[in-house]
Amino acid sequence: MVEKRPSTSSMSRAVVNMLAVVMIFAGIAAIGGLIAAIAGGFEGWAIVAGVAVIVLFTGGFFAVREGARRRSRESTQVVYAPDHTDELFDVDPRTGERTPHRD
Repeated sequence: MVEKRPSTSSMSRAVVNMLAVVMIFAGIAAIGGLIAAIAGGFEGWAIVAGVAVIVLFTGGFFAVREGARRRSRESTQVVYAPDHTDELFDVDPRTGERTPHRD
């Protein structure tokens, strides 16, 4: 039986991913505000909305990038139980080396 260990940071990972999605959707809404401000002739509000678009999309991009970087840093060791549950081994996915499992 091969099992992956549960991640202890799944909640924080979900929060970072949700933050990125919210920022990107807010950026899309800010684009709508930018278009409305330009069409209405409100130059000051168009500048504010343009800055908001840039900030929100940049923040969303970096939040997605941080999530991907965090996933790549997580340990991907697999717990391997060959014949019975008394012997557990950690298997290194890169080398295939098996070491005794430690909790």
